[in-house]
Amino acid sequence: MAAEFSFADYERPSAIVRRVMQWIIVSRCGPNSEFVTVANAAGMVTPGCEPPLGLAPIKTAVGILTCESGDENTFLLVRQRPPALPIAGAFFPADGHIRIIARQGTLELFGVGRHAHSLGRFDGRSIRKDVPDPAPNARGAMAWHIHGIRQKWIGELFPS
Repeated sequence: MAAEFSFADYERPSAIVRRVMQWIIVSRCGPNSEFVTVANAAGMVTPGCEPPLGLAPIKTAVGILTCESGDENTFLLVRQRPPALPIAGAFFPADGHIRIIARQGTLELFGVGRHAHSLGRFDGRSIRKDVPDPAPNARGAMAWHIHGIRQKWIGELFPS
């Protein structure tokens, strides 16, 4: 998906300070498709630009299904990685929710959340550790809004 991220202060999620366009990779997974993963990926998003072939997840947030209603699914973002769920990229703990809506022949993603975490390592891999609120020395803590629109991508596994 091509997504616009709007970033805000952790304590004032409605006060947007900057916006960026970024590619995201969205996946439904789990035994009953009860999870969604949303990962940011490298690459510039410009109007009319197709997603690059080599998109790869960098930081991955996980949501668990809270409501499935017709063309709309809502997921609660989690602060602890579900132990049995393999994810690509570094796990990204967050508070918030993601809504995926099918409309006019495409999928749209809307989300809002905030995160405060510290960097760490586990089994030789980079991870982010959840921290208490308020986060101690969390200069990187922030709130965010996301709006994504599905783009056809050669690497997708979603039927057209």
